[in-house]
Amino acid sequence: METDLAKTPEKRQVVFLTMLLLLWESGSEAIVYSMPEESETGYLVANLERDLGLRVGELVSRGPKIHHSGNKELLGLDAETGNLLLKEKPDREVLCGATDPCVLHFQLILENPVQFFQTDLQLTDVNDHSPEFPHREMLLKIPESAQPGTVFPLKAAQDSDIGSNAVQNYTVSPNLHFHAVTHSHADGRKYPELVLDRGLDREEQPELTLTLTAVD
Repeated sequence: METDLAKTPEKRQVVFLTMLLLLWESGSEAIVYSMPEESETGYLVANLERDLGLRVGELVSRGPKIHHSGNKELLGLDAETGNLLLKEKPDREVLCGATDPCVLHFQLILENPVQFFQTDLQLTDVNDHSPEFPHREMLLKIPESAQPGTVFPLKAAQDSDIGSNAVQNYTVSPNLHFHAVTHSHADGRKYPELVLDRGLDREEQPELTLTLTAVD
């Protein structure tokens, strides 16, 4: 009997803390921070003591802990200063892939007295990848009878960046016969088409070399 009674308060305490955390998460607004992807180790994300309105030195006495909610442990807290610091250089593409915005969730837990703060860290995309076409050269065989307005689909360039840092437009080198048009897929990715502006004459010009440029 003594053993069972001794265990009961511990079980109740665990259940109580779990329920408190779940209720708090569903009803509280998150504190939101942002930083550029690939920021260097030691980057100062925020000063939690200041942002939470605590007195100087109060944070360390509250027993602060960071819970990363299943995310990679990118952040470390200096309880003495209140500084929230980057522990290692993140890579937005690795952490979030094509998801935009890229938001990592974690909680700040103060143990004395118990208090929880939901915190979101948004990694902003850095335009650090250049678009690349699948092949350096593309051969189009166009019949001489093609009429102005005829559209020719082209292969899109690949870009690891997303959003406003991904491919935004396609252009073709100046010429008398074609112009490029940029379209968007449902997911926002851009793709090019070549439109014939003027009829072709094989005897006059049997082949034409154009340069297609992807602009991000």
